Amino acid sequence: MRPIYNLNLVGNWTAWDTHKGVGAYEHDVLQMFPHEEVLQEGADVHFCCVAPKDSRITSIIFNQTQYPLISISSQAKAIAVVNLNTTGGLGVLSSCQDSQGNKNSTVNFVTFFPQRPKNLSCETEDLKVWTCTWRPGRPSNLHNEHNYNLLVQDTDYNLTRCEASSCHFRPSLYLHEYNVTVMVTNSLGQIMESIKFPTLNRVFPVAKSLSVKPGVTEAGVSWTVEGNFSQIPVMCQVQTHPEANIMDIEQTQDSVLRFACQLGSLNPSTQYGVKVRCAVLGKTWGRWTDSHFFTTYPLVRVDVWRRIQSFPGGRSVLVVWRTYASGNQSDVESYEVHLQREDVPSKRVVERWVNHTGFLIGEGGCDISVRAILCAGSSIPSHVTIPPAGHTAEVNIVPKKLVGSARSGFVLAWAEDASAVCGYAVEWCQNGTGTLPCNHGNLRWEKVHRRNTSLALRAGAFVTGRRYTFSVFGCRQDGHHLIETHVGYLQEQRPTRRPEIQGSPVITPSSIKIEWSFPEDDPLHPGFITGYLVTVKDVRLSNLNQHSYNISVDMDRPHTGYITVPELKDSTLYYLCVQACTSAGPGPTSCCSVETSPDYSLFMVKILIPVVFLFGCCILMWPYWKRLRDTVVEIFTHSANVNVKIVELDSCLYETSERIQALRVEECMCCDLEVVNAGPSTEERTFLICNNDSGGSLITPPPGYCCSELLDDVWDDPDSDRGMSVCNFTYSPTATEVSFCTALFSADALTEEPASQPHTSACSLGYVTSAGVPA
Repeated sequence: MRPIYNLNLVGNWTAWDTHKGVGAYEHDVLQMFPHEEVLQEGADVHFCCVAPKDSRITSIIFNQTQYPLISISSQAKAIAVVNLNTTGGLGVLSSCQDSQGNKNSTVNFVTFFPQRPKNLSCETEDLKVWTCTWRPGRPSNLHNEHNYNLLVQDTDYNLTRCEASSCHFRPSLYLHEYNVTVMVTNSLGQIMESIKFPTLNRVFPVAKSLSVKPGVTEAGVSWTVEGNFSQIPVMCQVQTHPEANIMDIEQTQDSVLRFACQLGSLNPSTQYGVKVRCAVLGKTWGRWTDSHFFTTYPLVRVDVWRRIQSFPGGRSVLVVWRTYASGNQSDVESYEVHLQREDVPSKRVVERWVNHTGFLIGEGGCDISVRAILCAGSSIPSHVTIPPAGHTAEVNIVPKKLVGSARSGFVLAWAEDASAVCGYAVEWCQNGTGTLPCNHGNLRWEKVHRRNTSLALRAGAFVTGRRYTFSVFGCRQDGHHLIETHVGYLQEQRPTRRPEIQGSPVITPSSIKIEWSFPEDDPLHPGFITGYLVTVKDVRLSNLNQHSYNISVDMDRPHTGYITVPELKDSTLYYLCVQACTSAGPGPTSCCSVETSPDYSLFMVKILIPVVFLFGCCILMWPYWKRLRDTVVEIFTHSANVNVKIVELDSCLYETSERIQALRVEECMCCDLEVVNAGPSTEERTFLICNNDSGGSLITPPPGYCCSELLDDVWDDPDSDRGMSVCNFTYSPTATEVSFCTALFSADALTEEPASQPHTSACSLGYVTSAGVPA
């Protein structure tokens, strides 16, 4: 390393120092590199992490993204990040983690290399301070990262710390030419820009303290030039517009140069602008000053109006006036106000910045006049006549609603007054009705010719959502009288106040009645209150299942409203909201939750319907009660001392079913059996032969008759393919007997032979049992 001073003096290099790397030293914490450094935008950078002894790096994350690891050593790993992007003031975060769960993180910053200043230029206005300006180019993304310094060659000045786009330095008395260098430095490097210029070529005197004293057709202009111009000639130019006339003026005096000139051939009551520029004689002109506007003396006209307020014992009158001139300004020194009352004149002088005054008058009429006192005379007096008190017709005037427009404003129209011989006047308060007292600061008026009965007022002078009251006066011989009143809004807004629900709602099982109060005629409302919007919603249902009711303003009951909501469900919680409405829509809501009372009559009906139904069924079933009772008893009960056998129980069940006719059995003499070719086993034959089984079988064939004989004949008959004889059992439900039948079947056709033929049909009676057949 070696030091450098002012880019000129360079020190010696220090001795070499060997760095063995972090891995060569023992440490017990994770270490990351680079750490809190400034990196260059667009560069490819490797971020390294070194783990403690007996540990290894498992992951490295840069800007919330995990990158693949590059092995440096057993303890050190790295990642490669390409094309770095600039960061904000907080930098970019990188972190790493080792196999033992240790974590470490660091913040680095990314910026760009310093940019060369553009359009470097230096100049002075007074030869006391030089100012250099330039375009810094791309703004720095890091706070205080770029440093700007200025160096003036061939001087003993040190480096001057500068702003991002300008710098100042003191002039040198011996230099006739300057060589200036601007250096831009940050953590990545340094860049410079230089400029060389002669001294007088960059001197631009500036006119200051520019003032104009206007007249009717002329104006005096004066200004000063400050600086060390004792040995340097300076000249200036004066330009007026709109004529764009230019006048050259030369002057050489002390350190402060004073210039003055007279502008002539100006039009009265006309606005002009004047600007001045100066330069060293023979050099480039400096910049023009800002235009200074003035107006020549106008022909002044005063427009006067009054506002009368009555009180017990007299009246007070506020006199307000405004000055009209052919330009925007007037050279008014003061105002004279004359009051003529009962042949007793009085005069009052008011300062020029005041445009109002007041008087106390009685019940009689008077005349008031105002005129402006100018430097060259006075204006024509303006008169207003105060009529006598006692006109009751003005009290009974009903205001008319006026609809304005946010685009076109208000258009007033009134009925023609035959007594208005000197025109009409429209008065209103600029701040609206009811907001602030209508004083001289916000009182407005317009005069209308007697042949016109309408007036258009632009929307720019009014505010939406504010009520305005326009009073139309007719100018008669004894003064101005109120003939009409118009009330309206430029554009109505939604109400800002919410109704107040009064008392407790009146509740029935099917309706709710609520009442509320609201001052509909309050002038502070942002619109005319046209009615109310009542919303009723079942709390259990969604917002789509709600009902709305529009309630008009009740003229018979001002400031109050009510509604009875019908067709509601009993024992149901409802949410009721009330909103005041204007033509712009509803305002804020005032809500309450009300639950309808239970409907006990409907509850009794729900109970009585099943009771009456059961009672009717009992009455209809009463003639059959004894029969039904006996039948149920016979089916479901028997004596506890009676040992009922299974066969007897089956017989009883059958007899019971026959009585109630719940089961009909078709009579059948015998049942057909499916013939199979496989013969029975010896055990099966024995079962068919034996009737003394221990299983409780009660099937007893007739004595000396055995089905096995027939079966043997069938199964042992070599001609069994032509016919066979089988046993068939027939159940007789009435006698509980079994008929044993035999039948002869032929292979050609299934026929039943008469019972008289031998071995063809034989029947005998027996009993049927439900006992299981032994295996």
